[in-house]
Amino acid sequence: MTKDLALKYRPQTLDDIVGNKSTILSLKSVLHREQGPPKSFLFSGPSGCGKTTLAKILKKEFNCHDRDYHYYNTANTRGIDTIRDMGKLAQYSPLGGKVKFYLLDECHMLTKDAQNALLLLLEDPPAPVYFALCTTNPEKLLDTIKTRCHKFPVVSLTRNLMLKLLREVISKEFNDPFPDTILNEIAFCAQGSCRDALKMLDTVANIPDDDDALEAIRDSSVGETSTLEICKLLLNGNKNKWEELSKMIKTVDAEPEKLRYSILGYLASVLLNNPKGDDRIGRMLSIFINDNMYSGKGGIVLQLYLASKL
Repeated sequence: MTKDLALKYRPQTLDDIVGNKSTILSLKSVLHREQGPPKSFLFSGPSGCGKTTLAKILKKEFNCHDRDYHYYNTANTRGIDTIRDMGKLAQYSPLGGKVKFYLLDECHMLTKDAQNALLLLLEDPPAPVYFALCTTNPEKLLDTIKTRCHKFPVVSLTRNLMLKLLREVISKEFNDPFPDTILNEIAFCAQGSCRDALKMLDTVANIPDDDDALEAIRDSSVGETSTLEICKLLLNGNKNKWEELSKMIKTVDAEPEKLRYSILGYLASVLLNNPKGDDRIGRMLSIFINDNMYSGKGGIVLQLYLASKL
């Protein structure tokens, strides 16, 4: 087996992308429109769902030479000087090709001053310059930045698509199939993230005992314990649980959308395993069904509050 499955199976073209069909179709459409592609793209969605991968594929679509490609992890370089330097460099002609491509990862981490400077750059970019912005928290971006970009929401994989992907990779990498219990646990704990799922698959590849493999998957799932504790508290019959739940939420570091997706999956699993059904769980599911891509932490806090009152 080849290690680093997440890297080996990272999509290289738009046609390689699993899921997000409408987003891919929309992206292909604007890339080939008569008036030319847009100058700036905004990819938003949960961690591990393919935002940065899509941005890097764009670089290839534009035939951008490596010398003209600039990647910024704005979680580390988030100040106004970074954007000012970028603006100065953008004025120069491409060194190896016809376009220059700037990728700003986790762009919501930029300071307010840096965002304002970026806004000016997005409003009137040099002709050969294109921008891709990636964020897990679009609600932290200036509205004026979002309106300057073509927006492409990227969502986590559904359970069925995740299982299909895992089985395809396993068929190529391993001599024997994996038990469904292992695959289902990976699909649940990965919370829709292809990257996390393939990393978990790497983790258990050489563990012969199924119980040990399941424990390893759970241990590698960041924040899973907190999520399970939240779900168990939601499901107990105590009507006055918001005080305890609110304290628990403050200690959870998971991104709002990943937390929602995990809670949704857990509640759905509980309901499916109840042959008589449960109207209260059904009402909870209806609360968590809508994403928090633009409402962020406030959105998930409201959902948890409403669910705690059922």
